[in-house]
Amino acid sequence: MPNSVENLVAAAVAPRRSGDLPARFALFPSSPEAAAPALAALQRDLAALGAQVEQRNAAGEALLVLPEHRLADAPAAFAAADAIVDGYGFAVVEPEIIHAVMPVQRLGPEGPADAESADLLPGCWVGEEGELKSRKRWALEAITIPAAWALAKAGNRPAQGQGIIIAQPDTGVTGHAELIGIRIVKPLNLLGDGKTPTDPTDPLLPEGNPAHGTATASVAVSPESLDVSGTAPAASLMPIRAIQSVVRLSQVTTAQAIDHAVANGAHVITMSLGGIASFSLWRALGRAVAADVIVLAAAGNCVSEVVWPARYEDCIAVAGIDAHDRAWPGTCRGSAVDISAPAQNVYRAAAQTGDAGQGQGTSFAVALTAGVAACWLAYHGRATAVGEARKRGETVQAMFRRLLRMTARVPAGWDSHGMGAGIIDAEALLKASFDDGLGEGAEETAVAAAVPSRGASVRDLAASVLGPAASALPVDWSRRDAEVSLALLTATQPGTESEASDASAAAAERLQRRVGGRDILMPHAMSISK
Repeated sequence: MPNSVENLVAAAVAPRRSGDLPARFALFPSSPEAAAPALAALQRDLAALGAQVEQRNAAGEALLVLPEHRLADAPAAFAAADAIVDGYGFAVVEPEIIHAVMPVQRLGPEGPADAESADLLPGCWVGEEGELKSRKRWALEAITIPAAWALAKAGNRPAQGQGIIIAQPDTGVTGHAELIGIRIVKPLNLLGDGKTPTDPTDPLLPEGNPAHGTATASVAVSPESLDVSGTAPAASLMPIRAIQSVVRLSQVTTAQAIDHAVANGAHVITMSLGGIASFSLWRALGRAVAADVIVLAAAGNCVSEVVWPARYEDCIAVAGIDAHDRAWPGTCRGSAVDISAPAQNVYRAAAQTGDAGQGQGTSFAVALTAGVAACWLAYHGRATAVGEARKRGETVQAMFRRLLRMTARVPAGWDSHGMGAGIIDAEALLKASFDDGLGEGAEETAVAAAVPSRGASVRDLAASVLGPAASALPVDWSRRDAEVSLALLTATQPGTESEASDASAAAAERLQRRVGGRDILMPHAMSISK
């Protein structure tokens, strides 16, 4: 067995080149006691590939790292992961697939056209709106944040997120003028390219999405006195440089960022990113919610279907609107969406140019919402929120989601199936009783809780993309979540109508023909190298 595992791992990798990330597999033992011998055996048997094992936590979770190699082929990587599970008794093994499923708008000077360029995604991005240049804070007004601040101050309560820590796994932040004076708590650089491990500075390299973290941080925590004001200007920020790109990101590293945030006292985690399903991410989300941290993520951009982590039941999913309470054309939609917030031409910091201007994407919608969460926690006091949630048999996440949805503003003709309960109303949220909406939708909640959200979310995507019959196929949706979601989201990427039809037909054929196989839905020559 060890030789066959080594052969399959070797088939999934290629020599690492300059700029490549090392090949990594996230390892989840069947029990903490089984971890040590399994990890030692795996490292020994893969010694010829230079294998190293890095412990992640006391539960025995670890990373298998091949420093001199890169993962080069997705189907082969999933096959290698299956072999490691079977050969060493791990519960789950997840290859770190660097994928591209959610485009973002450029935040600086235009460069060569690529997958995130607006001209390649017709109908997604829109032009700047001249009438908003004199309404730089329209997004705050749309979600009644100024009124919420005034309510807290009038009641002599902590306002604007005072005392709350917002963690932000993203590309890092720069020393932008719009972020001068913000409070930084326990920063981290998981990419190893800072001056120290605690240096989360975005180097603004042309690869990836430089300046993204600065832009999203500004709409959450920028001081009220500047051009850009965050929704929680008195909150502290925990910037975590976990990704270079919202388009090509690692869910494994994002999970590490969530764990860091929880371990270091974050109260809110905002993720302006999204991609495929991930066991690492699912587990980290569960730990965060159990620790009474509010966790939110962008619904996604330009691929129609809500992406992960927003698609998970444990995460609050935020879609995007424009200044007229209409859906932003690029927002992902679906039943997984909880709430909507401004996403079209939101005023934000632009680090690459050093100024501020209009930006768009559900990245901004979720960052604005994270600030609202901080204002709510500050207004009531986090200890009070935890206590009140316990009285009602809920987590803080569940209680906040319930109240967020119950107090939402619902415009005429609102699409409640695709865009959530409505548009955030921060003032109404702060005024709400902790009991508002309690018990409503209990039957639906019980049904959802009875199905593991990890596998269910992938099965539901298959039904949405391929038709209802797909969800009835005998697929191990949990074990195959990453590979199935990657292929399904690839099929939903923008293209011509015929291309979309061909991709969906091919995905459906593979699922039906190869059900139970280790390469379900995977294109035969999908490359994951840079």
